[in-house]
Amino acid sequence: MSYKKIYEKSANFYKAHPNAKKCLLLSNHVITGLFCLAYVALCILSFFLWERKDVFKIFFIPLGCLTLVTVLRAIIRRPRPYTDDGADIDPILHKKNGDMLSFPSRHLACAFVIASIFFPYCLWASIVLTVLGIALGYVRFALGLHYPTDLFGGVAVGALCGLFLLI
Repeated sequence: MSYKKIYEKSANFYKAHPNAKKCLLLSNHVITGLFCLAYVALCILSFFLWERKDVFKIFFIPLGCLTLVTVLRAIIRRPRPYTDDGADIDPILHKKNGDMLSFPSRHLACAFVIASIFFPYCLWASIVLTVLGIALGYVRFALGLHYPTDLFGGVAVGALCGLFLLI
């Protein structure tokens, strides 16, 4: 089955159920916001609880991950699924302005690098953030913003960048 058919089947459910669609849109913002808050909290705590090298890594590894994703997107130049050059789907969420490139997913790369950097400091938070990252991946697919391979690419980049904390 093609991506377009799989996506349209999912999208039809949300288009037929307005409350589910609202939850999907809200989930995108809430989960993204939770990752931002978790990262800010970890940065603040790191100044008081851990060594300088940890503070440096906690701050700069996600920044490096975001930079890497931006460079990869510029090199690969894969259009989002809803563009004419993409799968030409009718997404639930239209991004009218801004970045029209989709591989790898910036949201998932950031989510998984944040979940990864929590691992050595707070295991339960890392597990919760990983589960939220998986949920965010589904939400980004269901909104029509990414192909599944974009999401897997974002997870891979984020997790690999997070491994640098352990070095």
